[in-house]
Amino acid sequence: MENTFFEAPEYPVLDRFKNSAVLFLKYSVALLATVFFIKILEYTYITIKGDIPSGFLLLALKSLFFDVIFVLKCLPILYLPFLLFFFSLKVKKHIYVAAGIIFSVYILIYLLLLKYFFTALVPLGSDFYGYSYADIKQTVSAGLSIDFLSIVIFILPFVFLWFALKAAAKIKSFNYRISIGVLVVSLALLYFNVSSLPSQAGFKKDYDYNVAINKEAFFFENSYAYFFDNEPNVDIYAANYFEDGTDGDNAMRPQMKYVNGAYPFLREENSLDVLGNFFNVDSAKRPNIVFIQVEGLGRAFSGPNAYLGSFTPFLDQLRGRSLYFENFLAAQGRTFASLPSILGSLPFFDKGYNELGSRMPKAFTTLGLLKHNGYHSSFLMSTDVAFDNEGLFIRAQGVDQLISKANFSEFPAADNSYWGYPDLDLMKKAIGFYTKLPGNQPFVSYIQTISMHTPYKVPNMDRYYGLMESQMNKLGFDEGQKGEHRTYKDQYATIMYSDEALKYFFQEFAKLPAYKNTIFIITGDHRLPEIPMSTKIDRYHVPLIIYSPMLKRNASIRSVSSHLDIAPSLLKFLQTNYEVKTPNLVTWVGTGLDTVRQFRNIHRYPLKQTVSDLIDYVSGEYFLNGQTLFSIGDNFDLQPMQDDNRKNQLIGEFNQYKSQNNQVTQTLKLLPDSVYKKFKP
Repeated sequence: MENTFFEAPEYPVLDRFKNSAVLFLKYSVALLATVFFIKILEYTYITIKGDIPSGFLLLALKSLFFDVIFVLKCLPILYLPFLLFFFSLKVKKHIYVAAGIIFSVYILIYLLLLKYFFTALVPLGSDFYGYSYADIKQTVSAGLSIDFLSIVIFILPFVFLWFALKAAAKIKSFNYRISIGVLVVSLALLYFNVSSLPSQAGFKKDYDYNVAINKEAFFFENSYAYFFDNEPNVDIYAANYFEDGTDGDNAMRPQMKYVNGAYPFLREENSLDVLGNFFNVDSAKRPNIVFIQVEGLGRAFSGPNAYLGSFTPFLDQLRGRSLYFENFLAAQGRTFASLPSILGSLPFFDKGYNELGSRMPKAFTTLGLLKHNGYHSSFLMSTDVAFDNEGLFIRAQGVDQLISKANFSEFPAADNSYWGYPDLDLMKKAIGFYTKLPGNQPFVSYIQTISMHTPYKVPNMDRYYGLMESQMNKLGFDEGQKGEHRTYKDQYATIMYSDEALKYFFQEFAKLPAYKNTIFIITGDHRLPEIPMSTKIDRYHVPLIIYSPMLKRNASIRSVSSHLDIAPSLLKFLQTNYEVKTPNLVTWVGTGLDTVRQFRNIHRYPLKQTVSDLIDYVSGEYFLNGQTLFSIGDNFDLQPMQDDNRKNQLIGEFNQYKSQNNQVTQTLKLLPDSVYKKFKP
């Protein structure tokens, strides 16, 4: 029958459709077998690398089930080009080749996404669409590594596919009714958008979930949501969604009083001075402020109760003389929003404030407001100032001096990596810069590090491998724990390196006259993802250290705060104690740091996971990730929970924020000019 078709164009069209469906389903068996084969290779690679998730066998079975769902959803899409070839080609072997080409494209995308996962340990989603070509090129170049095992995993699936296609062509048991039935079921799965991703609630760790999911399914389902899911349209101006009600949940929440419907984030500034009682204040001498944003610094491996053990011995020592916030959150899961969040408590807009480029609306930030008050302002980084439009953001704050990768000519060229110069070079550059500042003018400065980032290669790596081994001995690790950590020895060695670079900075800064009158604010931009994460909130869990010789007492604070709370509290402290002039109307998303020592959360705020994904929200002691609700415990222990009323409450709050964010994204009305001009840098 099939041979007759290929020789006779007059063969009935309906029968040719039937014939095409039978052939396509036969070849689809080869595709599904190849997907299973890739899964075996993926798990083999993970096992060899030592990244074995818990409940491995059950996880594998669960993941194979959802692989089948995704392949079925893809069949109607893949069938269209196959049908086109089927009706245009007259030689049977060409149909086999056409199927091979179509399925090879599918496999190629799968393998590229798998390689990304092997590098980042998080799947690639719609964040792909939020970066420029230059940003993607730099990121990929920095993280790209090719070893023998990777090459084998990349080649074998194509070999397997083409042999499987040959074998599938010999299958005799299919008839057109089965084939049409499978295509109808596949079309229904696609039409009704049945998810091919398992519920995360069924996994103990975030890493287990990331291993189990089909990386291609994750990418395309996130892409669909990015392009076609509409944000809710909720009227937010009539009511303040941060209430000060008298019920248990709202009693302690700061109230946000919005004042102008055309400017959805414009509100009265009503932060409290929660920092003043910790400092010896000399109101006649304004303090210097130094921010240090440490790339990738997460609480998972730094500070007390770090579940991976602490690999930052210097920061651990410094925290004993500081205000240390144990349950602190980055506002973003990647670096793109760190500067706007830390310095300006700014909304995310669509893909981050910086992504607006030259269209960034005027905003109040710590750098700009202190510049207005007579501070000398500076920004120091060892990377390319153009990445994430950081240069545009920094210059808009009127900084007096911006030091970036282009200014490191005195350091060895060999130190310059994919991203820039390593942290120790940056700290040496910073000390030299501060040494030359005039002593009669207060200064505010921001240092942004880079070493704790792919490819995790720093000068003298062998030394830091040794320090890592010593630290594991100090932590009392057994051989099993040591083996698990050695899987990520480059990451841990780099963490030790960056910690030592910070130690150098503080030792040298302490020799400067400015030291005794300086406040240091240290935090991570997000938790690095290349060591597996335990929960969805783990990527945001970073430390906040406020250190100064001016402190009159230290404190370890377990109440929850975030990047979005730093600017409101710092500026209120300076206004109250040093007569720094600050605006009465602000656009802060955060409401200020909570300095209560026991665990609690009086805040509500969004957390933006990637440039494109705004799916996480924290309210009180609850965390919403997509449609999954968790209760939050001390050290950000998460427990999935079923409480529809609470879930709907958080969804409603989150929708209100999104409506504000959507409005300001469309209008770019953040601050009226009349308000901004009074405090222009």
